[in-house]
Amino acid sequence: MKTGAPLTIRSATSLEAFKGLAPEWEALLDRVPGHSLFLTWDWLYSWATHYLGDGQIRILLAFDDRERLVGIAPFFLRTRRRGVISVRELRFLGSEAVCSSYLDCLAQEPHKPALIQSLYHYLFTEARGQWDILTLSDLPAESSTFDLFSDLFDQPGKVGEIIGTTCCPVIRLPGDVTTYRAGLGRNRRYGLQRKTTRLRKAGRLEFTRATSPAEVEDAFESVIDLHQQRWNGRPGGGVFADGRAKRFHRDIVRVMSERGRASIDRLLLEGRPIAGIYGFTYRGVYYFYLPGFDPDAIPQASPGRLLLHHRIEQALGDGERMVDLLQGAPPYKLEWSNDVRRSITVRWYNRSARAVALKLLESGKQAAKILLR
Repeated sequence: MKTGAPLTIRSATSLEAFKGLAPEWEALLDRVPGHSLFLTWDWLYSWATHYLGDGQIRILLAFDDRERLVGIAPFFLRTRRRGVISVRELRFLGSEAVCSSYLDCLAQEPHKPALIQSLYHYLFTEARGQWDILTLSDLPAESSTFDLFSDLFDQPGKVGEIIGTTCCPVIRLPGDVTTYRAGLGRNRRYGLQRKTTRLRKAGRLEFTRATSPAEVEDAFESVIDLHQQRWNGRPGGGVFADGRAKRFHRDIVRVMSERGRASIDRLLLEGRPIAGIYGFTYRGVYYFYLPGFDPDAIPQASPGRLLLHHRIEQALGDGERMVDLLQGAPPYKLEWSNDVRRSITVRWYNRSARAVALKLLESGKQAAKILLR
């Protein structure tokens, strides 16, 4: 593996240090094509303020020989227990509770080999006693990060494994609405028209879109209500049943609306919201983040599907190239999508007693390998 000149790794370990990284973080992202909204400083810093405690941040920063920031590994450290075993786990920021997708180490592709080589060296020298397992969650399957790390870990005494996969249905948009509608097929077009007619017979129908901070803040409360109506009485109780999750989403929708990246779309019947979508637009992609609908409001008309169809056409009109339906593949997402993006969750083990003990619990066959060189 050709890595180029070694990079200097430094760590940011506090919220204050994280906050100060905003300008450099965003400048680096401007040079990294194809990254997702979930790698922006806004998303990850907001997540950290709501979900991390003191001493958990472990953001690793890579500098070249001219002291330029060329790479970021956005990690945090948590301690988790399996029975009597306490394990220190390095993970991507944002990789718990809020369904962040497409997480990764940040670097331009020419710098990626040197970044991963330098991270690997740092983790097994200066930081060796600080962690037991490294878990990279929701890493895009096409990312070079996986192959580069795997080449380094694939040595005697190093154990790694893919522990999960994620499917994100997406809609790759054509250049115009006419082509998009033709691609739906006659039966689906007829079905959408029939459902719209049914709703119009029930009363005045209106599609609304909130984008300004004040509008978004007001409309977001109705999306919370609609989402919770859908999930009342079901296991888990919906996203907003958890107070911390509700506070995070109220915060991030405010931050993203101030950046012009958030929107709340609603379908109103006689002025009353019966369906809503909370989503984000970033670099040519509309992220369909969270829907909600009133399950008692003319279910035969499928107001949630009608609103999604309307939002897809809005994305087309705005010149977006993709609608990403994000994690999970329920039938309604697969019905709309014309492609999928896949992510993997991979775990590697340090050569430590805690890592061995965890591996023995999970799969005794490979545990001994961790102790071998």
